[in-house]
Amino acid sequence: MARMRAVEAATHVLEREAITAAFGVPGAAINPFYASLLPRNNIHHVLARHVEGAAHVAEGYTRPAGNIGVCAVTSGPAGTDMITGLYSAWADSIPILCVTGQAPRARLYKKDFADVPTAVTLLD
Repeated sequence: MARMRAVEAATHVLEREAITAAFGVPGAAINPFYASLLPRNNIHHVLARHVEGAAHVAEGYTRPAGNIGVCAVTSGPAGTDMITGLYSAWADSIPILCVTGQAPRARLYKKDFADVPTAVTLLD
């Protein structure tokens, strides 16, 4: 069986789920995801001015489109800046998918910049 990297598997899943747009800010830990996402012609990326805005745009995109909005940002403060957009979507029962980069495991909890551990959280 052919092997693929996790970021390639993630973008493949997005394609299979008919995701057509992603919103976000590239940089640092999320760059491998962008490197896998950008060559694909059927997922259009829209550059956001701020990571919090990316979450709000993903929510706004989902409302009329019926297609789940995706936002992608780097690790640490960028991931935590999406909290308001995530809560807004959750409060209105709007499904969005937020993808964050992550600092290397060996650097977590070492007081490095951007070492906030991010994880998937399912609400209700």
